[in-house]
Amino acid sequence: MSRDLLFEIGVEELPALAIPPALEQMERAAGAGLEALRLERGAIETYGTPRRLALLVRAVSDRQRDVDEEAMGPAARVAYDAEGNPTRALLGFCAGKGVDVSAVRRVATPKGEYVAVTVHHAGKPAADVLPDVLADLARALTFPTRMRWWLPARLTVDDLRRFGAADPRDDQFARPVRWLVALLGSDTLPVRAFGLAAGRTSRGHRFLAPGPVTIARPADYLATLEKAFVLADRMPRRASIESQARRAAEGEGGRVVPDDELIEINDYLVEWPTVFAGRFDPHYLDLPREVIVTALREHQRFFAVEREDGTLLPAFLAVRNGDARNLDGVRKGNEDVLIARLEDAKFYWETDLGKTPEQRVEALRGVVWMEGLGSLREKAARLVALGDWLAQRLATDAAPTVRRAALLCKTDLLSEMIGSGKEYASLEGVMGGHYARRAGESAAVADAIAEHYRPRGPADALPASDAGAVLALADKLDHVAGAFVAGKLPSGSEDPYGVRRAGNGVVRILIEQERHLDLRDASMESTRPFFSADRELPQAEIVKKLGDFWRGRVEAALDERGVPYDARDAALAARVPLDGVGKARPGWIDPRDALERARSLAEFRADPRFEPLAILFKRVSNILTKSSESLPDALDRGRLTEGVERTLLSGLDLARGAVEPLWRERRYARIIPALLELEDPIHAFFEGVLVNAEDRDLRLARLRLLTDVRDLFLRGWDLSKVVVEGEKSA
Repeated sequence: MSRDLLFEIGVEELPALAIPPALEQMERAAGAGLEALRLERGAIETYGTPRRLALLVRAVSDRQRDVDEEAMGPAARVAYDAEGNPTRALLGFCAGKGVDVSAVRRVATPKGEYVAVTVHHAGKPAADVLPDVLADLARALTFPTRMRWWLPARLTVDDLRRFGAADPRDDQFARPVRWLVALLGSDTLPVRAFGLAAGRTSRGHRFLAPGPVTIARPADYLATLEKAFVLADRMPRRASIESQARRAAEGEGGRVVPDDELIEINDYLVEWPTVFAGRFDPHYLDLPREVIVTALREHQRFFAVEREDGTLLPAFLAVRNGDARNLDGVRKGNEDVLIARLEDAKFYWETDLGKTPEQRVEALRGVVWMEGLGSLREKAARLVALGDWLAQRLATDAAPTVRRAALLCKTDLLSEMIGSGKEYASLEGVMGGHYARRAGESAAVADAIAEHYRPRGPADALPASDAGAVLALADKLDHVAGAFVAGKLPSGSEDPYGVRRAGNGVVRILIEQERHLDLRDASMESTRPFFSADRELPQAEIVKKLGDFWRGRVEAALDERGVPYDARDAALAARVPLDGVGKARPGWIDPRDALERARSLAEFRADPRFEPLAILFKRVSNILTKSSESLPDALDRGRLTEGVERTLLSGLDLARGAVEPLWRERRYARIIPALLELEDPIHAFFEGVLVNAEDRDLRLARLRLLTDVRDLFLRGWDLSKVVVEGEKSA
């Protein structure tokens, strides 16, 4: 027999952003807790509003599963005395397991004869074991901030201890907990936490139905609350917001500006959503679009409305937690608050237009960029030089635009809009682009300035222009380099200076825009300005640390794109020249190239010819790894006279000739099949000669030949990293 389980935590209004993570924690904890309790269950559902976090588990079994535990006791020689009577050790073991001595049996083990017993654990009723688990689940929920709250003065701590915690004053939650509901079927569960005893009484909407609401059964939960003006299920609530917003926007002659994040925030701000439209004076539309949208969403959580051509209308949509009563008064209040925000923005905008970005450049000297690493003016100078260096390698035609944009891109940090308007701080760069455009800078320069913070995160758009991409790379490379020089490295999950975010942005731009860049050269160039004559800093050590950092960022990027781990490791461990010729460098140096090589290898894994080749490569690699001798720089071909040696040498020459143009063109999918031609010659070589010959010169020649074979593969992949059937992953 099974019954549904309901557990609701009633609270004062929770922050909207705290609700989804709390619901995820409840779902995980409930699943793990019921499994530990040996209770069968059906689906787990969670519901959340500002005033409640709820868990509904379908078809929870009425009793725990019975389980038999095989318990091993002491050695037989310790369990029985010389006459065969049970010793105190055996009696203690049996008492601990709750069994009679007669239930014990002798068992043979590799360590000798021991005693053992089968302990039968009869399942307990679910109603007996669930309360403590639910109470612990509630107390264990974590939030960005937690609080304690005053408990009724008329109760003593001893009184309150009866309601759950060892000391209820130790209980903490995001907001004060005001009620608990715990039902198993139609029966209440005696859950006690936060100085409260759970029952079946919930609460309706704070204003529309503020009284108690009795929940008869878990299956009635949603319908009962809906009668009390609470839509506890987030999906119907969201659908209601979206449909009402669509109709309201159409009533204003436009459409809702898409904003999924804002929909979710509003979804968790209300229990009974009512969407209404408001308006503002059209003259505020002279402000940049981003300023208006930010004023609407950041503090007021309003939606912007736009025409079909994408231009904004002087209207907004708000979501009220209630019904349509007195909606005109609510609309007027919201319009008044918004006008105050827009007036502030208008003042910032008009004040900022009094100076051009160029006129602000020298004032950057008064702003410290990073402690010990100079001012924003110095950073601007570095960005000019680094941006030009990058442009010569990635987008030559964009170099003049990059240099100009680099000089001006940080000047908006001195503006009123960014410096004083805290809600507009997220528009840094974007506002710089607007100021540059109004000052007469070219559209290309303005766009590059506006784009140079992109991407701000994993879901953010990339720079759309070449100049914007180059400047974004320069800014992020300089940020990473400066942080490493200043010793502000990310550690564990801590990254207060956003170093990983900047590094991930660099890798994303290079990979997704298919731009090829040597990250080690970029690290040298970006750190160079920090190592002047008056700074005794070990640049080589910093660059080495940066190498480890960039390898980690590239590795994470390949993981996110679904590359198998061993194909990833094989590509990153390669020794490949970026341009197909010259001195080889680590395989992670060029993120886009690393992704292409890793994907080519992963795609070729299904070919039945691949695994034997990988095994052969591992054998070659193992032989060379075990050799401690210094090999000659060049192969002494004259020493190789055996037929199998000449065959392998000839095959190596043919393979080199076949793949050389393919390396230059990065046609990796065709390189691996070409390298397969070496499989038979390598096999024959191992069968026909002893690599570690007694003759030293011959031995070195053969090892040098195998080195050349290995190096040909290593230009793209270290196949020793590939896991073949029968091997264990690292």
